[in-house]
Amino acid sequence: MIWYIWAILGVFAIVFEIASPTFFATFLGLGFFGSALLSYFIEDSLVLQIIVALLGMFVGAIVFKKRRIADVPSSKIGQSDEFIGVKGKVIETISPEKNGRVQLVVPVLGSSQWDAKTVTDVTLDIGTSIEIIAIHGHYLDIKPI
Repeated sequence: MIWYIWAILGVFAIVFEIASPTFFATFLGLGFFGSALLSYFIEDSLVLQIIVALLGMFVGAIVFKKRRIADVPSSKIGQSDEFIGVKGKVIETISPEKNGRVQLVVPVLGSSQWDAKTVTDVTLDIGTSIEIIAIHGHYLDIKPI
């Protein structure tokens, strides 16, 4: 195979990596670049080039798993933990028995007002400052600050 085909595949893998939140495509790209280098020096070695590409991918995956890069604790499916810690104020009284509403300083997932449930045993009156602890689909777990 011509060396620049492997290089193009490597570039596509790196571009895909930039667009995705994983590290998996990086190892694809490294395997493809290794095959491009081999193909540049040894032109008629398609089987060896494929082996080098696969080897690069497997070694990358093993290093990836060994360093536990992939073992990030997961949160709720489909939700993001990046909003935990966002602050706001209570706009409808919240008690341990009844959910209320909060107004957030920064919009979370497109909305500034959310239904909320307190994680404490304290009733939160209107105007109480709060902080997001967790997101559960259509409501927030909050605590007073």
